Amino acid sequence: MAAAAVPADVYSVITSDEQVTKLFEYLVSKKKTAIPPAFEIVMGYHYPDIMEALKLTSVESISFAKKLVQMGLAAEDYKEQVVRCPFCNSEYTTVRFHCPFCNSTRLSKDLLIEHLSDGIIAPFSNYRKGGEAMVCPSCKRPVKEGEYRTVGVWYSCLSCGKQFDTPKNTYLCLGCGKSFTTQELVISSVNELKIKPEILDEFARRHMLLTPLIKIMTDASLDAKSPGTIVGSSGYSHIFSIVCTNKNGKKYAFDLQLSEKPVDETAVLSIFAKVVDTKPDAAYLITIPGIVENGKKIASVYNINIIEGKTIQEVIPAIKEVVSNITKS
Repeated sequence: MAAAAVPADVYSVITSDEQVTKLFEYLVSKKKTAIPPAFEIVMGYHYPDIMEALKLTSVESISFAKKLVQMGLAAEDYKEQVVRCPFCNSEYTTVRFHCPFCNSTRLSKDLLIEHLSDGIIAPFSNYRKGGEAMVCPSCKRPVKEGEYRTVGVWYSCLSCGKQFDTPKNTYLCLGCGKSFTTQELVISSVNELKIKPEILDEFARRHMLLTPLIKIMTDASLDAKSPGTIVGSSGYSHIFSIVCTNKNGKKYAFDLQLSEKPVDETAVLSIFAKVVDTKPDAAYLITIPGIVENGKKIASVYNINIIEGKTIQEVIPAIKEVVSNITKS
């Protein structure tokens, strides 16, 4: 199983990408910790859960799965080997058996049967004619179950008439129609994606905290997005925990910092870096269970509004007051 290191602030990593956030919402709702691959003749291998959650194509689901691993959010667990066409990369391939003498693909296959009592080895077709019972082609006695064994396989070429035990094989791509050899084929792995339960738990915990805050905003007729994106002057899209817009088009950015102890000033510096580029009408840093005094001082200098409380319940009254002011602005 292979995976990148789990990010320190995994929630920030997840919510930095809207599609990743949607997928994790889907996984939490379905109580899934694994994303298994599936195979379909035309689509090949793909990830149905990713396709369903994000409305992606089969090819896009493969690329997205690789992205999750690169972000350190998923580990790969080997499930299957797949043969791909070296020309178009399709998995829609088939094996062709050839006569080693004339290269024809017009072959027939028969089992080699040994009659245990007299040691005669002959093709199965020589033991049975039509639907009749098996009869030894040498001693002519009936052959019953347990009186014979399969010792091999025998091929016959219907073009040149020669017989052999090992055919030559090539591969045919049913996608582009090209043939290729064993030396040319591409072998790749098909993996199931495993999501660590602690990553899903952390996402669910923080996301559940934001849900009541978003409801307060939407109930006040604000357009609230979580995660929310604002494009900065630099052209870069910055992600906030929540971005809400009032009826006058003013934008307000909120970031949530959740910790076991009061967060430090780095949380202020983090949101300030985004605010400088995006210039929302106001920016708020929600801290649970609070923020250190130095963080409050820096926030005051940078015009970052602090909302703090030991629990989400303590934060809600302040959020309601902020939302009330936003609707009036």
